[in-house]
Amino acid sequence: MKKITFIITILVGQSLFSQNTDILNVVTTPDGFYSKPGRVHKEDRKIDGSPYINGDKFEKVTIKDYSKNVQDLRYNAYQDEMEFKMGEELYNANKTEGLKIHFPALKKTYESLTYSYEGKTKTGYLVILVDNPKFSLYKREKMELMGGTKSNNGFTKDANDYYEKDKDLYLIAKDKKFFKFPKNSADAAAIFSVDKKDLDNFVKSNKINFNKESDMIKLVEFINK
Repeated sequence: MKKITFIITILVGQSLFSQNTDILNVVTTPDGFYSKPGRVHKEDRKIDGSPYINGDKFEKVTIKDYSKNVQDLRYNAYQDEMEFKMGEELYNANKTEGLKIHFPALKKTYESLTYSYEGKTKTGYLVILVDNPKFSLYKREKMELMGGTKSNNGFTKDANDYYEKDKDLYLIAKDKKFFKFPKNSADAAAIFSVDKKDLDNFVKSNKINFNKESDMIKLVEFINK
């Protein structure tokens, strides 16, 4: 079994803790792995709403080929981080390239990836919708922090900053290259390198909506056959 470098397994009486203002260092035996999860920055102002796309609750997770004794996690879609609690402190888990984190209760799997899109390279978590060596389909979930407004009179209160869900971004992955999900059959034929006539027939017969997630999945699965 692989040694866990992603998050911390707590073995009572076998952990050594040392910390500064930003980092908690943990050495755990007998596995001997060493991990440096970053402590979550706490906002010093009131913000309305929540940055957690799936709710504030920490959920059980499973990670293939890794120990089952891992912390419950939750996804912070504003910070693009997986969070866990140790005692009363909140931490971000280490990002490990290619690690797939499955939330059984949510029926959702996130993958930690470094990916490039529109000239920008980012390391973060994407939801796996189709996982295939030919073409994979991912969804990027994101929360934005919007600015509140100041009252211009003495009768109304200032409005706090607030979290607002951004539109989901759907990405096609092929050989570690990422493309935005196509808008129509012509774009799809170019991205997937397939015959447009065959693709048109499939789209029409299945009434594919290029903006509907379930239809996106259906289309990619068809291409992969």
